[in-house]
Amino acid sequence: MTLHRFLGTARGLLRNAVGIPLTLYRVLRPGKKEAERAQRNAETLIAACRAYQARHGQLPDTLEQLVPEFLPQLPPARFSGPHFGFTYDVSGPADARRHVLGWTDRIPFGRPYFVFEEERWGYLD
Repeated sequence: MTLHRFLGTARGLLRNAVGIPLTLYRVLRPGKKEAERAQRNAETLIAACRAYQARHGQLPDTLEQLVPEFLPQLPPARFSGPHFGFTYDVSGPADARRHVLGWTDRIPFGRPYFVFEEERWGYLD
């Protein structure tokens, strides 16, 4: 009976040793479809910001200014939530503003971003 109990405990530990890392990988792994969707949605936002700029002579101060004239609604980023959705930062003095669109690509770190004034992509990690 003791050997049976020992083998049962060993099997349980082995399942946990394999199962926990596998579960963590599934939760934290980079999902290609979600990443591609977020990239397409970012490009949609960039195009809408450029259309806004063409019509109003400047980039918008917030993404909400794009709705409903340029977009029916703001598209989702890869993850939702107050710290994970698309961010749009406007900084600097009025004559040298800088507009940056970003989003969380990998939790807890990993943020692609686009700088409008430089027409350039970057990645923070």
